[in-house]
Amino acid sequence: MKPVPSHILSCAVAVLFACWILWLWVTPEQVEEKVKEDQEVTQAQAKPADAAPSVPTPEQVSFVLPAPPAVQVVAPAPQPQPTAKPVVVEPVKVVPVQQPAAQSVAPKVAATVEPVKLEKTPPPQPAPTPTPAPTKEKPIEVPPALEVTVAQTAGGRALLRVLEHGKGPLIEIAWPKKERAREALHQTFKACFGMENAVMDAKGDLYRTSEARGQRWEINLDRYSGFLREASGSLPRSEQGITQAVKRHHGGLGAAGLVRIFPRKVDASLLGGLQAMVGPQYMQARSIQARYVQTEGQVLVRDIFVDGVAREGAIALSPTRRCRGRA
Repeated sequence: MKPVPSHILSCAVAVLFACWILWLWVTPEQVEEKVKEDQEVTQAQAKPADAAPSVPTPEQVSFVLPAPPAVQVVAPAPQPQPTAKPVVVEPVKVVPVQQPAAQSVAPKVAATVEPVKLEKTPPPQPAPTPTPAPTKEKPIEVPPALEVTVAQTAGGRALLRVLEHGKGPLIEIAWPKKERAREALHQTFKACFGMENAVMDAKGDLYRTSEARGQRWEINLDRYSGFLREASGSLPRSEQGITQAVKRHHGGLGAAGLVRIFPRKVDASLLGGLQAMVGPQYMQARSIQARYVQTEGQVLVRDIFVDGVAREGAIALSPTRRCRGRA
């Protein structure tokens, strides 16, 4: 095929271009619409058909919930009200009930009732406790006091000599707690048992008002016991007077204390009775505690404890002479 000359092609192109310019000038709006359509078609063709849709990012996702359905409230139809009938109530008689006031509840009465005045119910009173009939108490049987025999007194003399040498148990006998009983016991010991009172200084010397001023009492141990009782606690008034009189008579005794001294026969009877009650364990005992009780014309040694263990029974002391001052 023979090729077309180039000048012919140039003329043809120029003529076509002039026609296109003229057409654009005549219908510009149609040309613009056409151009837009061409661009959309071109873009549609350029986009691949099987391209996967783009996945939005979490920031681009938004959830839109549908609006709640509208609820239409339908008012109930008015119901006809029943015609109230008057209620006739007869007078009520209120009877008090034994019930706590806190638990009573007043009922509500929807009627025309005259007000009723309720009387306040007193709280229930406890039933009186029946008083038991007095019963006669049985007298406490006290075993008779031990009367120390002559043989026991003889054995007590041997125990007294042992005690004077600082051996044997420690013996403590308490006086009554009441002042009147202490005074009566002191008078009985002085009048019936031959007890003597003396003031003993720190050296162990004894002083009475019977000796000259500054002269000590030379005690006769063949007659009197060397088992001296040191008076302590609340003394009877008579013994307080003796103590003051001895200190005034001798002077310079200071803190010297009062002691009680019995004849040997009295202490021998006491120790013989204790040995009879304690038994063969008397010399092995560490301490013996008891107390004096004056009753029915006798002086008893009772409430005896040996090393803290109580022993039943009592010992009746034997007086040295008959006297009128016995209680």
